[in-house]
Amino acid sequence: MRLLGFSPCLTCTSLLSAMMVAFPVSSQPRYLIFFFFLQLPTLDSAQFDVIGPVKPILVMVGEDVDLPCHLSPNISAESMEVRWYRNKISPAVYVYQKEKDQEGEQIKEYQGRTTFVRDNITEGNVAVTIHNVRASDDGQYRCFFKDDQMYEEAVIELKVASLGSDPHIHMEAYGDEGILLECTSVGWYPVPQVLWKDLKGEILPLLSVSQTLNGDGLITVEASVVIRDHSVGSASCSIQNPLLNLEKVVRISIPGPFFSKLSPWMMSMAVILTALGLLTIGAIFFIWKLHRNKNKEKDNKSFNKEKLQEELRWKKAQLHAVDVTLDPDTAHPHLFLYEGLKSIRLEDTRQKLPDKPERFDSWPCVLGREGFTSGKHYWEVEVGDRTDWAIGACKENVMRKGFDPMTPENGFWAIELYGNGYWALTPLRTPLPLTGPPRRIAVFLEYESGHISFYDMTNGSHVYTFPQASFSGTLRPFFCLWSCGKKPLTICPIFNGPDEVTVIANAPVPSKESLVTPTSERSTPGDADIPQRSNSKLFPIQLNNGALDH
Repeated sequence: MRLLGFSPCLTCTSLLSAMMVAFPVSSQPRYLIFFFFLQLPTLDSAQFDVIGPVKPILVMVGEDVDLPCHLSPNISAESMEVRWYRNKISPAVYVYQKEKDQEGEQIKEYQGRTTFVRDNITEGNVAVTIHNVRASDDGQYRCFFKDDQMYEEAVIELKVASLGSDPHIHMEAYGDEGILLECTSVGWYPVPQVLWKDLKGEILPLLSVSQTLNGDGLITVEASVVIRDHSVGSASCSIQNPLLNLEKVVRISIPGPFFSKLSPWMMSMAVILTALGLLTIGAIFFIWKLHRNKNKEKDNKSFNKEKLQEELRWKKAQLHAVDVTLDPDTAHPHLFLYEGLKSIRLEDTRQKLPDKPERFDSWPCVLGREGFTSGKHYWEVEVGDRTDWAIGACKENVMRKGFDPMTPENGFWAIELYGNGYWALTPLRTPLPLTGPPRRIAVFLEYESGHISFYDMTNGSHVYTFPQASFSGTLRPFFCLWSCGKKPLTICPIFNGPDEVTVIANAPVPSKESLVTPTSERSTPGDADIPQRSNSKLFPIQLNNGALDH
């Protein structure tokens, strides 16, 4: 804890001596001196620490990102000054003071691009959202809290990344018997790694390499290499983003005649090759036209086969149906449970519930009572026409306090509907191309094989299967709602009927008498601490290798 305007070296004894010199004892009543010492700030009153993310936060250029921090212990920050700044404390990225935004102290580059997330400010939990992230946003931020004469701050590291365009290769003659290959790509951040390789995968020495910073802060990279060996045949240019561990590769074949010195014979050969190329294109088009119908029929058979296989898989999954009920000890205080622990609804009213370690206090989530450590398990959830939700499974020991990212790395395997889009909650969210809005979602957990799959039970189609994982410990069903509404989320009874689903429009709202809450606890209306779902995720710096999902 730091105190403004008070030196820890100035002890009570030195203060008393100073007062005795300035004001003799005979001229001051002793009770005034005693009263003075009662007013001195102490290190034991209203102490707090500021805690931010332990790992750097990774975000792609153009996306939104949250920079969260919270007080420990969880005390209210409504009357405090809260700011996020970079190199100097003012002007800042964002300033909250006197219970409102202070736009006059904001850096020009961040004006109109920040939002203060204060849903849990009474518990000391806040965040600032930076919209449309730029390359220049990369670097360190400091989250600063000040209460009267006391202040504290935490450092947040933001890593910005951008995957550039597909590389383009330009080829031309170089000297008497050489070929110059130049590889160019735009839109990278940070500076990428460039490699030229031959057909055997051996690295070729670079003739030159340059990185140019564009007006938008992104980097254009150019790397050239000279080929003199006639046996090389082809070469590849690979450009890799060091943060994402993703690369883009392009390969070029080098015709033998290009190694000869340019001459009239070379020009004639170029004309002949061009004519042969046109003839080849014509022949390929003719063959394609002949076989188009045959290939279309083959594709249809393959599609139907895959569809039948998926249908067979989820029908087999139904043989492992389990009766899932909700665990009220894990439910967020704004989640109300109905109908024998089978239905949930998010409401404005906050219930006064015990602050148990297993209860979610930030994300509006609840877990199922059932835990799975082996075998195959299947359950269905009726989402109806709700416009936002998240459903899946998670580890028993997931973080219940604070806004931990819902990704497999943190023990969550879930899909969601949010913002008119369906997504798999991977580190970089994966869009789900559904043919229509599902009314009922099925979750199929295969513990030993490490798979969690989702199905649209409206038409029996496969939605998404997470990459294979190595499960350990207990997994539990997981449910989350992002906004209040009259439509509940309901766990379906064990399913034994046909795959058609009937959804009753404008279903009546369950009565308060059917709530599953302790009878001795009361609810308080008007609370403003319902967490709102952010468009962005906070990505850990560690990413899996592979193609980019977004």
